[in-house]
Amino acid sequence: MIAGSALLIGSLALFGAGAVAAENALHPAKYAVAKICPCIAHVQCRDAQIASADGTLLRAWYFEPEAANGGSVIVLHGIGASREDVVGLGAVFLKAGYSVLTPDLRGHGESGGLVTYGIQEEPDVRAWVNWVLRQPDITRIYGFGASLGASELLESLNHETRFRAVVAESAFSSFPEIAIERVGRITPLASPLVSSGILWARLRYGTNLRDSSALEAIRRSRTPVLLIHGLEDRLTAPENSRRLADANPAITQLWMIPAAGHANAWATAGKEFESRVLAWFDR
Repeated sequence: MIAGSALLIGSLALFGAGAVAAENALHPAKYAVAKICPCIAHVQCRDAQIASADGTLLRAWYFEPEAANGGSVIVLHGIGASREDVVGLGAVFLKAGYSVLTPDLRGHGESGGLVTYGIQEEPDVRAWVNWVLRQPDITRIYGFGASLGASELLESLNHETRFRAVVAESAFSSFPEIAIERVGRITPLASPLVSSGILWARLRYGTNLRDSSALEAIRRSRTPVLLIHGLEDRLTAPENSRRLADANPAITQLWMIPAAGHANAWATAGKEFESRVLAWFDR
């Protein structure tokens, strides 16, 4: 009797902890976004807004260079960030003649919705691709994502076939894997805690986070994917990108950077990063 009660209390406590963890994962902190576009020389910028398939309102900035080459890059930020965090990187593509779209991922910045780690974000990406391809003189589209944005970009390849090429930096292979990896650094109860959190998300929001898998998407895709990962990444283990590359060697190229940490390949590799990424788009 006592043992049974203790087991029940322990199970409820574990489920409660998992629910709290799930709420934090689904609702990361949101930060205010500047009300006007950043000023970049020889570049025009304007606000963009769409409603995704489930009616969620999504917002972005769209940058157009004076000397456009007909291509456009969708640049996706990481968790807890916003479109402002990728404007600097976007300038690299603008200098090369690409227009650039920098959306706030759902649940971030000025975009509504719940963060679902690629499940609802997959149709979000498709909706943004539709929007970009309706802009004048755009004939080619590419994608760049960092961290969460990288995995969501890869998951969009389940059905999105219009990208000429994509680059994914510090991507995780699936939500369950990265959740266990990160929670496992804190407690040996990672697996049951993550399972409890996934169950909570399904019961409370109808979202099955086990369906979040960049690995399965890349396995079925034909879109060329450059995977970039820092060997000093302490948030998302480099093994994630190795697994992604192994899932479909025919379309992937893996670049591991010895001194780079999490999603800071540009800061670490500088001009080599720029040349490799632009060459991947130009291939």
